[in-house]
Amino acid sequence: MFTVEEVAQGVWAAIVIPGRGAVGNASIIDLGDSTVVVDTFSLPGAAKLLRETAEQLTGKPVQYIVNTHYHGDHHYGNMEFADCVIISTELTREVLTTNGPPELGEWQEGLQKQIAALQEAHSTAADTRLQAALGYEISEKQALLEATPAIRRVTAAVTFKDTLDIHGSERSIQLFTYGGGHTCSDAMVYIADVKVLIAGDLVLNQSHPAMLHGFPEAWAVIVERIGREMDFTRLIPGHGGVAGRESIAEMLSYLQEIQEYAAAAVRSGESADFWLAKGIPAPFDTWEGSHIFEWNFRWLYNTYNQS
Repeated sequence: MFTVEEVAQGVWAAIVIPGRGAVGNASIIDLGDSTVVVDTFSLPGAAKLLRETAEQLTGKPVQYIVNTHYHGDHHYGNMEFADCVIISTELTREVLTTNGPPELGEWQEGLQKQIAALQEAHSTAADTRLQAALGYEISEKQALLEATPAIRRVTAAVTFKDTLDIHGSERSIQLFTYGGGHTCSDAMVYIADVKVLIAGDLVLNQSHPAMLHGFPEAWAVIVERIGREMDFTRLIPGHGGVAGRESIAEMLSYLQEIQEYAAAAVRSGESADFWLAKGIPAPFDTWEGSHIFEWNFRWLYNTYNQS
């Protein structure tokens, strides 16, 4: 379900394999006397393997879990760490506790409808990259559908508003947030001694970011601030492979250019379908998750068209 890459001494990235069901990346940090896991995948089975991997790599028990935001591919696996201290921002916990887990039948029905729509799109997709992306998405939704009866929501026991430091016997890490961009509240983790930033879904590595629950203008401001204020050399993204500082400029370019592209489409008077028929504009046409571009574009097009 995932591969493991040592990013720096005592820091590993668990990078998901597309189509296997884990969906969102995770990270493992050795504090010296204990272990931190950042995000817990979409499937309990993947999370169980993540815990085993973390404890084998560090030789210490997992003590802390950090959820970067409220999307399920970053916290459904929490149930496999229910005996650990789970941490998120105050607002992330509020969202998850105010909006309780869906009723099982309703959740399964919704996933079945999503799978049917994805299968229809896959059957008509001409572009090979789009076909592959849709195929992965279908497989991941099917894996989640099978897992739904076993998934139990476990939310944070500890929350923070702006920053929170965790001190181990050999290193300290900082949890922090610049507010909401990808969601209403997005947390990151900074490991100063090795200059590693775990960015959640705020910064991806050449992978289309899902914008439908986000705030694109604020998101761009946050990404610019990360680049300006954070001293890091390696970045673990929420999706895509391990990256460096170049990912900041790439992500900022995507967020800005897709908004400009959708605004130009609305001004043209042509339909969203007319513009989507042009394909994904370069250089984003080579990014992973190409089906997400259409979701983003239609959402922005409709938003601008109604304003």
